[in-house]
Amino acid sequence: MKRTVLVLTGLIALLLAACAPTSLVATNVVPRLISANPPNAAGEVLLQGRYFGGGGEGSYVLVGADVDGDGGVEASVASWDTTRITVVPPSQVGPGYVFVVVGGTFSNGLPLDLP
Repeated sequence: MKRTVLVLTGLIALLLAACAPTSLVATNVVPRLISANPPNAAGEVLLQGRYFGGGGEGSYVLVGADVDGDGGVEASVASWDTTRITVVPPSQVGPGYVFVVVGGTFSNGLPLDLP
């Protein structure tokens, strides 16, 4: 009798575990740029948004691009985390759009006036 109860308890536990929801990790999240502050006194631009990841290979910031993300120049990254990036744009870049590119996926673009 004791063994039957243990077997039934185990089967019920397996059944409940099979019905439990699973968490999925999305791998197709598009980076979202929310704000691009004008350069500060040190020439740094603060970008804020979501889903920037940790930077690294295949991730960069493009400044001076057109509205479609064409053209532009890669900016030098001073700091990068999942919601904030600080970059120093090259001096030869003028006004245009800024994009965050994470693993080859472009964010939305925001206008950025660079002197």
